[in-house]
Amino acid sequence: MNQAIATFFSLLFLGVGFITIPWVLTVRLTPENKRKRVLRWLLAWSIRGVVLPVALWAMINLGVSWYLRPFMPEVQAAQNRGGPWVPVYLRVVGMGLFSVSSYWSAITLGWLLTSAACAAEQTSRKQFNPLVLTCLLGLGIPVGIILLFGGLPAAGLAGTLLLAPMVGYGRDILQPRKLPPMYTRAVARIKFGKYSEAESEIIKELENWEDDFEGWLMLAELYANHFNDLGEAERTIIELCEQPTVTASQMAVALHRLAEWQLKLAQDPVAARRVLQIVCDRLKGTHLARMAQLRINQLPASAVELREQQTAQTIRLPALGDQLDIPPETTGLDRNKAAKLANACVEQLKQNPDNVAAREKLARIFVECLDKALPGIEQITLLLEMPDRSDSERAGWLGLIASWHIKYRQDVEAGRQYLERLVEEFPASAQAFAARRRLELLDRQLKHRRQRT
Repeated sequence: MNQAIATFFSLLFLGVGFITIPWVLTVRLTPENKRKRVLRWLLAWSIRGVVLPVALWAMINLGVSWYLRPFMPEVQAAQNRGGPWVPVYLRVVGMGLFSVSSYWSAITLGWLLTSAACAAEQTSRKQFNPLVLTCLLGLGIPVGIILLFGGLPAAGLAGTLLLAPMVGYGRDILQPRKLPPMYTRAVARIKFGKYSEAESEIIKELENWEDDFEGWLMLAELYANHFNDLGEAERTIIELCEQPTVTASQMAVALHRLAEWQLKLAQDPVAARRVLQIVCDRLKGTHLARMAQLRINQLPASAVELREQQTAQTIRLPALGDQLDIPPETTGLDRNKAAKLANACVEQLKQNPDNVAAREKLARIFVECLDKALPGIEQITLLLEMPDRSDSERAGWLGLIASWHIKYRQDVEAGRQYLERLVEEFPASAQAFAARRRLELLDRQLKHRRQRT
């Protein structure tokens, strides 16, 4: 009895091994993009090819009634003797499990090997032939001994022993791993100015790696910066963003790069804003969308404003003199051009009320070009009320308001009040030093007028 139970568990262990081998080799040999579908098929095939036949074999040898006797004679004889027949039954079931699982394993490995060979390239199949020949020569003798002594029941074991090495070692031959894309040749061609050859090198790599983000981005950059074909670069970026394998961060990087080309090459802030709006629409609610919106708010409203931003700006040095001695920055502008610039600043402030440069520029246009001192002073007052501004900026704005009161409104008393406030709030600043000089000059002028009167 103990021997029969030991035989049953030994055959059960071998049967589980025969089932496990095709599963492991299937995972190894199947490409990752097809693995889920093949594993679902293998599960169904395991149930139909192993579980159901073994269950049927166990049931027909059980002897459920007098009219339905066990299929194997030794089980029927044991039941007729009236003794313990379960050990004999377990041994018969174990033999059935061994035969079914070994045949199932050999058939599955043969199908798997045939499918992989048919899907492989012709050169890979030619390289696979020496492996087949080696397995036949190395395992031919053991397989022949198994068939000689085991007969037909051992044919599944012999087939599994012969096919398992072919499947295990055939993966690297039938499905060689592709090397990652290399763009060193394309980079070298670009450095030597051979842009058409660089385009060919990039496309050649993309033929093997169709979803490589870096390659498509490099191709779009080649079109934009070297071929001066911004339209083709934009089409490449849009098609890249439509690919299902592109992540959200990659999409944002590509569209931001396209917006840079629109600003740098086409001088078109409207097109750059339209590109960045795609990020806001597709990635709504993410930090990438918020970053794109912040950049949209900082973009100039028109190409004219973009060119003004790119021109050299006057650097103010308040330590060299007071605000009254600095000439206006917007002199030379007629009223029509000044009005257009003022409207552009207003549009910028509607989009971003915290735009300090636009508000200060609007104030200077009001005062120095449009003879509207009070609206300009109101704009600078709003800047003074903004939080988190530096002391040097606040001191400069106070001096600017004082100079405008004295120079454009002829209100010396209001200007004096702002100069005194500047000295009181920021006594250690360079603007305060200039304000003290101006206050002394105002006092001397006032004393001189009193003496004359």
